[in-house]
Amino acid sequence: MTKIILWDWDNTLVDTFGAILAAQNIMRKAYNLPSWTKEEAKIAMNSSGRNLIKDLVGEENAIEARKIFLKAYAESAAEISLKEGAKEITRWTKENDFINMLASNKAGPILRNEVETLGLTSHFHKIVGAEDFTHDKPSKEFTDSALQGYVTDEIYSIGDGKADILMAHNYENGKGILVWTDPNSNEFNEIKPDFVCSSLMDLKTILFKQNQRS
Repeated sequence: MTKIILWDWDNTLVDTFGAILAAQNIMRKAYNLPSWTKEEAKIAMNSSGRNLIKDLVGEENAIEARKIFLKAYAESAAEISLKEGAKEITRWTKENDFINMLASNKAGPILRNEVETLGLTSHFHKIVGAEDFTHDKPSKEFTDSALQGYVTDEIYSIGDGKADILMAHNYENGKGILVWTDPNSNEFNEIKPDFVCSSLMDLKTILFKQNQRS
């Protein structure tokens, strides 16, 4: 039986929230938009970077605004680091016959560079990001494209936000696992995770039990 995990990247396996928020606020300041609080940014970041910026500044300004954001992010991203347990849990899932895929709304080239820099490339069968396909996460078009060529008996989407749970629920056999995030927040009023973990290593218990069912 094929068991696929669609891993989120930002703030699930790697701590990038501060770098993204700082870059977004530099870009927002350039367009006379008020700075985001952490809470506002957390809600907004469920969209892909390209769509988020386009919605904020309009189609006509999106290319230039994206350049401002990416420059600011590159300056802040030097300090990003893996979340506790990220290397261990992705190694464990690979060794236990899960197919690890990284599915992120970060631009694909930037995503793959960060994964390589942090030493996790070999842990994933496939790494896909925003702009690799026409549509972005959590659309079914995105997940269908990412999963092309794979039999999908069981799908687990693991992440810290609503988009990750929605992505799992694109499929009848999909299960969304929320990690690091309070499932009782307003973000999850209409869509509920199937499982909740307070740390990455807690995933072992859930995935082990699911593996035993197979």
